[in-house]
Amino acid sequence: MAKWPPVGFNPRQLAPDGADVDLQNGDVTIDSQLRLDPELAAIAVLLPNFDLSDAPGSRVLEELLLAQGRKPLAGVTSTDTVVPRRDAGEIPVRIYRPPIRGALPAVLYFHGGAFILGGLSTEDDRCELYARDVECVVVAVDYRLAPEHPFPAAFFDCLDVLRWMRDHAAQLRIDPRRIAVGGNSAGGALAASVALESRKADVPSLVHQLLVNPVLDHRSRTRSMQVFTSTPAWSRDNNVLMWDSYLDGKEPTDERAVPALVTDVVGAPAASIWLAEYDPLRDEGYEYAARLMAAGVSVGLCQYPGTIHGFDGYRMTKIGQRALQDQVTALRRAFRT
Repeated sequence: MAKWPPVGFNPRQLAPDGADVDLQNGDVTIDSQLRLDPELAAIAVLLPNFDLSDAPGSRVLEELLLAQGRKPLAGVTSTDTVVPRRDAGEIPVRIYRPPIRGALPAVLYFHGGAFILGGLSTEDDRCELYARDVECVVVAVDYRLAPEHPFPAAFFDCLDVLRWMRDHAAQLRIDPRRIAVGGNSAGGALAASVALESRKADVPSLVHQLLVNPVLDHRSRTRSMQVFTSTPAWSRDNNVLMWDSYLDGKEPTDERAVPALVTDVVGAPAASIWLAEYDPLRDEGYEYAARLMAAGVSVGLCQYPGTIHGFDGYRMTKIGQRALQDQVTALRRAFRT
């Protein structure tokens, strides 16, 4: 098993742009204007600095991090299988199940990673927690990644798995009337797009959309996108590069590629949107929530103070634990209605 940090590790290699690192005591100061949660500030220096312009290299770094291993959550089982793709290919999925009999509600979950990184193993912790504490089945999707597979590849993969869940509800032991969709970061964009598509007659209905630090607008024009240009975990430059990869360097002509471009959101599933205070993506989350609410969609909206993009993935922090339990509560409530 690979070791992390590697021999000769220098904190400055991973420090966010503009961070001041004290090599003697390990302290890191991000921006004096950012009042970060103390636990998040303490680990900010160790956040990997992925170069999204080098997809192969970033994926190698991601694999190195995942190779450190993890402790599975007791009582939750996971099974890997494949779902037929519309072009005769296959979509890998991982199915998480709690030790409960009967037909359970289900969450279709899409990982983050800027449409460029990520896979089934990157969301094991979150999906296991949802399965155990929500008492539901979770289906995680290993959708195709950009830049090799720009839009609509990932969107179609996610939509195909939703249809597969409906068609195989009995074998999966899920209640097809209680399916929610969720995703974080780029996965939030896919979840929002699939949720909007679920309004069509030939697409399974959804009871909820869980959007965590979601990517929603390719224009990178909001105030938070202009202000938080070098914050830990995400930046405006990465945002621009991500969308360029996903959209193949073109202006989108299909509104399903960018949730913010959808002209009519009436009839979308109820939503919960989870935001970080110092995330460049923050304000597009607020804008999307306002559009949904104006269209009569039930929306739960929560911003966590002192947080950065993806903070809820750090379960060693109290605020990360709280955010995950809040998400669990939202899903449990959605499945009761």
